[in-house]
Amino acid sequence: MRACARWLAPSAAAAAFATVVAGALEAKTEPEPFGFVVTAGFFGLLSLPGLFALSAILRGMLAAWAPKELDLVEEGGGSPRFAGWLGAFVLTAIGLGWILFEGTWLLFRWTAFKPMVISLAEPVIGVFGLVSAVIIARPLARGLTAIARSLDRRWRARGHASFVTPGKLVLAVLVKLAVLGWLVWHFAIKPHLGPLDLSLLEVPAVALLALLFGHVAWKAWPGIRWFVGPVVGVLAVGALGCAVLALQTAPSLTLSIWGERPIAGLAIDTLFDLDAIRSHVSLAEFQPTAVPGAEHPDIILVTIDTVRADHTPPYAGTAEMPVLKELGKRGTVFEWAFSPSNVTRRSIPSMIIGLAPDRIRGRVVGWALRVDPRHVLVAERLLAGGYETAGFMCCEGFYGAAMHTGLARGLEHLEMESNGLALARRARAWLDAREKQPNHKPLFLWMHILEPHNWAVASGDPINPEARRAVYDKTLSQADAMVAEVLGAFAERAPDRAPIVIVSADHGEGLGDHGQIFHSTDLYNSQTHVPLVIAGPGIKPQRISETVSLTDLTPSLLELAGFAVPTAHLDGVSFADLATGKRTQNIEGGVAYSAMIQDRSNPGGLTSVVHGRYKLIETPNGRELYDTRTDPAEHGNVIRGRLGQVDGLVRDLEKHAAAAKQSPF
Repeated sequence: MRACARWLAPSAAAAAFATVVAGALEAKTEPEPFGFVVTAGFFGLLSLPGLFALSAILRGMLAAWAPKELDLVEEGGGSPRFAGWLGAFVLTAIGLGWILFEGTWLLFRWTAFKPMVISLAEPVIGVFGLVSAVIIARPLARGLTAIARSLDRRWRARGHASFVTPGKLVLAVLVKLAVLGWLVWHFAIKPHLGPLDLSLLEVPAVALLALLFGHVAWKAWPGIRWFVGPVVGVLAVGALGCAVLALQTAPSLTLSIWGERPIAGLAIDTLFDLDAIRSHVSLAEFQPTAVPGAEHPDIILVTIDTVRADHTPPYAGTAEMPVLKELGKRGTVFEWAFSPSNVTRRSIPSMIIGLAPDRIRGRVVGWALRVDPRHVLVAERLLAGGYETAGFMCCEGFYGAAMHTGLARGLEHLEMESNGLALARRARAWLDAREKQPNHKPLFLWMHILEPHNWAVASGDPINPEARRAVYDKTLSQADAMVAEVLGAFAERAPDRAPIVIVSADHGEGLGDHGQIFHSTDLYNSQTHVPLVIAGPGIKPQRISETVSLTDLTPSLLELAGFAVPTAHLDGVSFADLATGKRTQNIEGGVAYSAMIQDRSNPGGLTSVVHGRYKLIETPNGRELYDTRTDPAEHGNVIRGRLGQVDGLVRDLEKHAAAAKQSPF
């Protein structure tokens, strides 16, 4: 036992040292000392066992190989056989990687990347590559050995020391692989991937380097190992203890670390049930205040993914959407509604929480944003206010329980379906059954339809612009039929008992405008100007020219539902009074802020603000100003001729930037 402990001591000390160093890097921006220690501790809960196990396994493998017994060093101190085998390993590894890489691209081109074909063909390609490597490895190693031995003899004959010693060989290979890896990444791989956030790798890389340094130091300085080892061990274990303590004494700090520290947050996610912690919060904390005498009507919210306003009938668009067209005729059409961002994972949270997109805290999971559990969703507020809540959503990656995004919190009844028509029929069946039940609560139903997002999948993205727009319009028509299916459940109701229906979108689509076919690439109107139509009892038939933001959706839903808006906790401003005609619109007023936020697949760096008719876009290359009323396609940057408008819009952006730095909690 003592011998085992002595053998494991270097691994334990190196793992503790690496945990302390990398944990400090993970927590470097934490302002409070306790928060700094707790962040490092949560990081250590995940990293310390892993680093210790990695160290012990690698040392065990090295001991099992017993390199000193291989007799690789020949006369003169050189090791040409080691050079030969090392060279053969590197070359065959590169060859195997090339075979797998090219094989994957061939499968992609030949099969449209069908999962079943890929799953069957990839192992065949891998086995072929591996067998080829095994066949060629020994003769290749022997040939390289002969070359290395001949060159080394000539080198030593001139009075030099051998250049193929094991240490020099390993160092040379590491340097060459690093250079080659950088060249391949920079010129061959990165251009195909587009924006990619690699900052998540920084802390793990430092941890591995610190682990290696810890082992080198343990061997190089034996005189201090028995002092430094216990010290770093105490520091690491102490941080772990503080993290466990924070779970009970500082849950808000734990949630904050989850939302803002990627590796420490992963540890919290892996080791603890964050949803269970959040579920213990009482609904009473979210209960909105009912307005005296106000009614609480049924509300149907339909969000359609990837809809630009100018393709829909209420905005003179060409898509066949009879239901949306009819809703626009008998309800309120907001002519200038803007999405909070140009991608779903940033827009939807802003819409259903009521905070600007850069004030939403959370972490990207898959293609979605897992929102910080401290955020309160509008469905939670309505549920606490006595509403029955239901969600019919596409898709699992955003709203399913497995992803833990939190976007479905507050929805008592939740159904998921990727096919929009099937989803609408399930919603219709549920509503039909509900209509037969007497004395039910007021209803809030939210349906999210995905079909327009996938407009290019079946068509392969036609190159012809007109064909592209026709294919896109067809998906809008399909989405409209899904809305018709759901609203059919209320056909037998008297007009005064009809639900309030809200139809909008999370963002638009480029379709070639400004050189962009899809979305999440810019903040021009093609990607941020979205439809917003509201119809139902109490809603005035009209067109509103005042600018509004979809961040305003949450306070608007609360006001339409008969509750007072908690303005102290929301960035959005209700547009319900415009829809009901209680307030006269200000054609030159209204503000909408949008942001393209950097994350793993989005370069970020763009913000925009629309105030009245003018829109300012802040880019890394400068500012752009557009008159959205006379130039909705934003072809003419008028920044030089509208300095007065620019100054006001810059102040709007600066005001928002200052507010964004404040905690949303």
